[in-house]
Amino acid sequence: MLKTSVSDIIPTYDSRADLHKHVADAFEKQFGVPPETVASAPGRVNLLGEHTDYNGGFVLPMTLAMEVAVALGGGTESGAIETFSDIQEQGHRRLIGEAASGHWTDYVLGSLQLAYKGPAEQSGCRVAVGSTLPIGRGISSSAALEVAMIRAATALTGAPMEPAEIAKLARRVENDFVGMPCGIMDQFAAAAGSRGKAVFLDTRTLEFETVPLFDGFDFVVVSSGVKHRLTEGSYAERVGECNRACAALGVEELRDCSMADLDRIGALEEPLDRRARHVVTENQRVLNAARAMKDGDWARFGELMVQSHASQRDDYRVSVPEIDDLVAGAMQEGATGARLTGGGFGGSIVALVRSDITETWCRKMVEQFPASEILAVS
Repeated sequence: MLKTSVSDIIPTYDSRADLHKHVADAFEKQFGVPPETVASAPGRVNLLGEHTDYNGGFVLPMTLAMEVAVALGGGTESGAIETFSDIQEQGHRRLIGEAASGHWTDYVLGSLQLAYKGPAEQSGCRVAVGSTLPIGRGISSSAALEVAMIRAATALTGAPMEPAEIAKLARRVENDFVGMPCGIMDQFAAAAGSRGKAVFLDTRTLEFETVPLFDGFDFVVVSSGVKHRLTEGSYAERVGECNRACAALGVEELRDCSMADLDRIGALEEPLDRRARHVVTENQRVLNAARAMKDGDWARFGELMVQSHASQRDDYRVSVPEIDDLVAGAMQEGATGARLTGGGFGGSIVALVRSDITETWCRKMVEQFPASEILAVS
């Protein structure tokens, strides 16, 4: 359906307070009692630094206004986890000792096993989930849910954690429970990010700094309409290829290589040479982009975004035709830079657009690409 008004094209979001009230009300309506605590965490868009975090590299994500909120309270049966989502509008029952099943409640259950297992074993617990963050669009709804769950659980246990510790625990949910061999970028951005700034993060040391965004420009997130499911194998395949490249190069992580190693990387067998080349050049692009952002050099930043997309498409092979077309269209309509964001194999792009043309640009994009959707303008 053709969108005809600005409000149809550029989304608006409820405030955090409104979302918290909404999920608390949903909890009480579903379970008959108010929750004991409510917590939330934002989604993120990665501006530069794709597939570098599980290689010990650098990333530059930015949090979004869209969030996942959870309401948490005691249960009525030892070990039982009752979860209600206002998105699916249905409840689901799990046991605290269960293994992952491929259901979306794995993220809830895995978080509770790590942060709330004792209380859940004793009396069970109940959870309501609400969100303004779309699922399967490459803007990290799973990490937001994990971080929100851990925040709520640690609030009830009286043992709140620092953001870095929350991020580490949330990554364990993904890696060890769900079975997704991701890095820590998504969880760290959800736990430590702040609105209106990018997070320049060293994923090896977890040292980070926040960097102001460009004056007079917007970062626009556009969904391609192609949903991705990263646990289906392609993501894990890329992780394995990077590990094989490390073994061939004699390094612990691809972070240990620099641009000076590109000739040596070029001698690797296919496709290890291209995978390693992407990671090493992407790390350098993040370093250059953080400097460009600090200097207010939006033109340079845009160039780096375009280079990053080409590397993801050609060397890392995580793009799809619909994403490539969306990036090309974004640039043709006047974006300063555009690239695939997230794990790839579908999902979304992020574009840097002058604020004075953002509204027109968004309208042209949804007209040119009817399956696309403007997810965020920051």
